[in-house]
Amino acid sequence: MSFRTVYDYTHSENGWPMCDRDECVIADVPLEFIDTAPIRRGDAATILGAWMVWYDRNVEEIVSPVWGWSRENLVPNSNHLSGTAIDLNAPKYPWGRRVMARDLADKVRAGLQLFEGCVFWGADWTRADEMHYQIGRLEGDPVLVSFAQRLRAGHLGIYGPPPPPEYSEFVRTGFAQLLPPSRRI
Repeated sequence: MSFRTVYDYTHSENGWPMCDRDECVIADVPLEFIDTAPIRRGDAATILGAWMVWYDRNVEEIVSPVWGWSRENLVPNSNHLSGTAIDLNAPKYPWGRRVMARDLADKVRAGLQLFEGCVFWGADWTRADEMHYQIGRLEGDPVLVSFAQRLRAGHLGIYGPPPPPEYSEFVRTGFAQLLPPSRRI
């Protein structure tokens, strides 16, 4: 593992150690535009990779290159320097401006709840950064570790086996009629 000091900082704003590119991977998720976004390997990549998929499915399509780890940054303790932040649809959501439609922001808020505090949104800073999402917990935090494990096991249907299909009451009732009376519930 290769860590570094950047602009006299050893850790980024969210408390993760600053790292070199070799600590990062491209998230293993089925999306376009993510090959430009190295993310810190391990739980950070699992969670931010899942966030990108959830965002693309539930908020809006990701239509421009995603930004991840960076060697340099205008913000000296940026979480991009530790590989624990991504910027989604960056040109559409310029730094310092609040331009996201209310319905989309509401969807983001719903997703943040699902991610149990493991993802933080830059729109919550005084100087809004609506494109920006970062790991919201310290490295090794038990909630973060548990959440990443659950994601890898299929939680939210992003990684792992797909969730079982949900059948309507009509279909379940019809299927039950095909079973012998002794096997009906």
